[in-house]
Amino acid sequence: MRRIIAPFLIILFAATSLVSCLKDDDDKSTYYSDTALSMFQINNIIVTKTTKSSQGTDSTYKVQQSAALYDFVIDQEKREVYNIDSLPYGTDGTKILVYVSTLNNGVAGIKSLVGPDVTTISSTDTLDFSVPRTIIVRSSDGRFTREYNVKVNIHKQKAEDFKWTMLGTSTELAAFKALRAFNIDGKMVVFGSDGTNTTAVQADISDGKAWTPVTFSFNGLLSADMYQQIVKKGDRLYMIHNGKLLSSADGASWDEEGTPAVKQLVAASSDKLYGVDDSGEMMSSSDGSAWNADGLDTDASMLPTTDINYACSTLRTNKDVESVMLVGNRDASVYAADTAAVIWNKLDDTGSYAVNLPWAYYSIDVKNKYVLPRLANLSMTACGDYLMALGGKGVGACTKKAYSQIYTSRDGGITWQNEAGFQLPDTIDKTATMMALATDDSNHLWIICGGTGQIWRGRLNSLGWMTEE
Repeated sequence: MRRIIAPFLIILFAATSLVSCLKDDDDKSTYYSDTALSMFQINNIIVTKTTKSSQGTDSTYKVQQSAALYDFVIDQEKREVYNIDSLPYGTDGTKILVYVSTLNNGVAGIKSLVGPDVTTISSTDTLDFSVPRTIIVRSSDGRFTREYNVKVNIHKQKAEDFKWTMLGTSTELAAFKALRAFNIDGKMVVFGSDGTNTTAVQADISDGKAWTPVTFSFNGLLSADMYQQIVKKGDRLYMIHNGKLLSSADGASWDEEGTPAVKQLVAASSDKLYGVDDSGEMMSSSDGSAWNADGLDTDASMLPTTDINYACSTLRTNKDVESVMLVGNRDASVYAADTAAVIWNKLDDTGSYAVNLPWAYYSIDVKNKYVLPRLANLSMTACGDYLMALGGKGVGACTKKAYSQIYTSRDGGITWQNEAGFQLPDTIDKTATMMALATDDSNHLWIICGGTGQIWRGRLNSLGWMTEE
């Protein structure tokens, strides 16, 4: 690198201007007093990666890779330069190769970490951006300068790391034998059954430790199984109580929406409610008043009747289409031979040329080793690109142990595996009567335990980055 003291830069620019004046009239060079940084790009970075050796121990190695796809924002008003999408974990911030360009042939240099020295920026020499640096751009006539504060953001956490935190225990939650949790109105609202009635408690999502009872605005008690018949459509909860469809924005105050044509709600998208009528057929409604038959691609006997869960997500390929996954078990007294949960999918199309597609049943391939087992008190949620499920001991012909693992699916419910990154907390009390999974707006995964009252919260690091960005 060539080091140039700041005063010498001024002399250099002045000398350049003087020489230009002595040239003949054919010289077409033009010198400007205005300039700015017009591009900042990182060409190459060195990243330390970790891998497992054949003996199972961690080993590290370094690779050089391009970072040209990481865009940098140049805020001319604040004179700041930064990248929104952080460079990968393990990037060596002290050895970064950059390329800069300027307006009107300005000259760019980087200020020394200590002292007033300014070093010219070379496209072949690495620079230290482990801390914020100052880039100085001098106009081509040497009269003016602009300074920029440059911050290169690097992830400080591994994207695939997942960490659980136990928020505490709750006597209110410990009283529940079965439960469902919903993220709504900035709170986690848990509807639970004591075996006789369904009640509810709530806690701020930012806290998760202090749980208080929810007082319903209607008269009368909820049945023991009502906890698993509540669904969330958009920013409201829905349930059927005393033959009326009720909705709520907070889980406490409930409004009457009409008389439904279904006996039980089973799922919802952001646009429709889905329920089962007295004959066991699927129905749908956009407003809760008018209900229409919703087609099935196989017999209705394959629909779940217990431990019903659903998850809704927008397709990456079409923002007008949502995928609704319906998961649960069939009646054990009738279908004792079942070893796996039943899974259905509905594509809810709200586009201008929408087609009402039937519910599709995921038939179980005998060659598929990664099915979702038929577990008691099954609970499922969507978290980022994952579907996650867990449950108690196997039902009927299923012999799985209670709460042995979290089952994850990245292919829309076709296969379910025990991924290394998503394990149950080491010290979670597996004597819980039920564990309910839920996800909040910050992509935290919650496990709320009936019987023991434990509350756990965790998040995949990369999902936290998505929330922040």
